[in-house]
Amino acid sequence: MTRLILSLIISVATSSAQLIITEVHPTPSAGEPEWVECVNTTSRSLVLRDHLICDTRTCVRVDLLEIPARGLVVLTRDASALRESRWLPRDAVMIEVALPSLNNTTDRVEVRDDDSVLIDSMSYDVRRHVRGRSIERAGDDRNGTVTYADAWSASLARDSATCGQQNSRVTREHDLYCSQATALDDAILVDVRNVGRSAMPSVSIEIQTGGEVIRAMTGELDSEMTWTWKVPLTDLAMKGGPEERLVRVATSAEDDRSVNDTSDVMLTFPPSKGTVLINEVLADPLSGSCEYVEVWNGTTDTIDLLGWIIEDASGLRSIATGSCFVLPQEFGVLASDTSIQRRVEAGGWSIVRPATQINSTTDMLVLRTPSGFVVDSMSYTGDRHHALLPSSKGVSLEKLAPPLLSNELLSWTSSGDLSGGTPGRPNSMSQAPGLDGRMSAVPSPFSSDPGRRNSTTVISWTQPFLQAIARVGVRRPDGMFVTDLLNAEFISREGGVVWNGTDAMGQRLSPGPYVVVLECVDAASSAVYRDRCLVIIGE
Repeated sequence: MTRLILSLIISVATSSAQLIITEVHPTPSAGEPEWVECVNTTSRSLVLRDHLICDTRTCVRVDLLEIPARGLVVLTRDASALRESRWLPRDAVMIEVALPSLNNTTDRVEVRDDDSVLIDSMSYDVRRHVRGRSIERAGDDRNGTVTYADAWSASLARDSATCGQQNSRVTREHDLYCSQATALDDAILVDVRNVGRSAMPSVSIEIQTGGEVIRAMTGELDSEMTWTWKVPLTDLAMKGGPEERLVRVATSAEDDRSVNDTSDVMLTFPPSKGTVLINEVLADPLSGSCEYVEVWNGTTDTIDLLGWIIEDASGLRSIATGSCFVLPQEFGVLASDTSIQRRVEAGGWSIVRPATQINSTTDMLVLRTPSGFVVDSMSYTGDRHHALLPSSKGVSLEKLAPPLLSNELLSWTSSGDLSGGTPGRPNSMSQAPGLDGRMSAVPSPFSSDPGRRNSTTVISWTQPFLQAIARVGVRRPDGMFVTDLLNAEFISREGGVVWNGTDAMGQRLSPGPYVVVLECVDAASSAVYRDRCLVIIGE
C-alpha cells in the first residue's frame, strides 16, 4: 500500500445536512475491515430508509438506518471483525452493509438519500495520509455541541482511530496532547501541545520507565503552542545490555480530554557504551558476494539483532529483517543479501532491507537499536586499508580487537584472511601471534588423484607478524620449483591454503616427498620470516 495523504473535499454545505460523514478508514491494519462513520447532527432520532453509500464506482443500499440524536453510526462489511480488532463504546451503533471496497490510492465516499440525491461526500488522496490511521473530520465542541468543519486530517488517537467516538480532531476548550516518547541518538524526546482553544497553565509532567520517575514542569501554553522535553539517557538507570522498556508519559492537566494526558510506548534502549560495537565492515565486495557489517556482543546477555538498524551518511536506514541471536563475546552479521550464508553459519546473520549501499570511498555507519538509539558508529574511509594492499576490493576492514573504539583510525586495518574477511568469527588481525611460528600439512600423505579420498591437503601456518606480504611455494627436496600456492599475498598471523598435488601447469605430480616453503615480509618493519614443512603425495 502506498503511504496515504489526504485531500478532502466536501460537496454540500455541512450546516444544512442532517447526516454527515465524520470519519473513514480505507487502510486499516490486517484483520480490521474498512469502515465509514457518520453523525446525526440533529437533536432528534434520525430514521433513514433505502439510503445509499457509494464510492466512485459502486453504490450499496442501506435498508434501515436509525441514529440517535447527535449520535454516531459506523458502517462496515464485518461488524464482528471490527469489534475484535478495535475498541468501541458499548453503545456504538454499527450497521453491517456490503460497503464498497475503498481504494487505497484515491477515492470518494458519498451518502445519498433514497432518491439518489447527494447528502454528503468526501474525497481523499492517499499520498498525504498516514498508513494505518483513519481520516477524521475536524470540528469544534462547545458545550457538548459539535460544529463540523470542511477540513480533514489523519487521526491523532492513540488507537489510530476514533471509531464510534468523538473525533480526536474536534477541538475542545482545554486540551493538552501528550506525545509518545521518541528516540533521539542518546536521549528521549517528549512534546506536550495545547490543542485546545484556551491557554493552559503550567502543569507537571513525568516520565515513568523501568521503575524510575522523572518529573518536570511545562511552561504556560497558549493555544497551538508546544513544550518540548529532552531527557538524556544518562539521566536514566540503564542495565548493561539492550533493554526493551515501557515508557509512559503523563501530565497532571485537568482538561476536557483526559485520554490525551497519558501516552505509552515500548522503546528498545541501547546497551552500555562500548559493549556492543561494529567489528568488521565489507564495503566493496567481489561479484557474487555482498556488503556486511559485523557486530560484536561484549555484554553478558544474548542479543537478538532483529529490527536493528544500520544507517549510512546519506540517512538511508537498513533494518534487520530476521532474528540473529548473538551470544556474549560472539559476533553477528548484518548483510545486504543471502550470499552471506556461504560464509556464516545459520542463525549468525540477518538480511537488512533496504540493502546497504556503503560508499567504498568514504561513509559514516551508525548502528542503532530498533527504536533508533545510537549503539555505535564509525567513519568508513578507503584509506584505512593497509598501504601495501594491492586492492581493497573484496577485503574487509577489521578491528584489531573488538573492544577498541570504532571511530579511532588506529583501531582498524585490512583483513589478512585469504577469503578477504572473517564475518561471524574472530578477526584475522585479533589472533594471538605464534612465538616461533609453525606450519603443517593435513593430511599427509594425500593423493593427487581427484577420484580418490584425501585428494587435497590443507597447508596451515602461524607466523609472528601482525600483517605480512607472503609467498607460499612447493619445491622438490632438491630445491627444484614445483608451483606457487600464494604469490605476494596480504596475510594475517594465521592462514592456510589448499593444494591438490598438481604443478604450475596443472599436471598431477608423482608420489613422493615435497617441501612447502612460507616466506613472509613484515608489512611494518620489512623483517623476513621463513618456515617450511614436508608433505607427501602417496599412491
